[in-house]
Amino acid sequence: MSKKRAEAAKASQEFWARLEKENAITTIIKKYDREGNQKLNKQELAVMLQDLAGGTAPTDEETSFVMHVADVTDKKIDGFIDRNELEAAIQIWKNYLVNKADIEEKFAKYDTNHSGKLELDQLAALLTDLNDGKPPKDEEVKAVMGDADGIAGEKTGGVNKMELTSAISIWYGYVDEHQKCCTLM
Repeated sequence: MSKKRAEAAKASQEFWARLEKENAITTIIKKYDREGNQKLNKQELAVMLQDLAGGTAPTDEETSFVMHVADVTDKKIDGFIDRNELEAAIQIWKNYLVNKADIEEKFAKYDTNHSGKLELDQLAALLTDLNDGKPPKDEEVKAVMGDADGIAGEKTGGVNKMELTSAISIWYGYVDEHQKCCTLM
């Protein structure tokens, strides 16, 4: 097959894949959009998340987190999930469901005062465990807290369950970057 024909075949496959994706998005929006405005409000999103979780209803915190994080993906924050944000919302929820048991376990262990969030000392204890028993510096804990607290929508002075995966990712990213920095010297 010539290079031109291969490129044309690839372009055709990409077109049909995009069309199939657009049709799937349209179908999902139609299924859950009770207001008929071509986007999902928080209640409609919660119904979709429940279906994706096999019938288990999401908490308000979970729905708010998915709503907030997906809503910012197209940089037009309006409090709805539109067709440009739907794929992100589904992916965020699926990733959360995969990690939910681990999140629950970590929360049970580190939320020692049962406040529903990890404060600085609790976050430091978690990061110490993730760091093979070596305590992080205070400024490192504060940096992780500063970046993770509020990812779910508003800053609360702690990392809630929905923000925990982000906090851990931020920490590992910091550790990876710090190791690159220091091993190059």
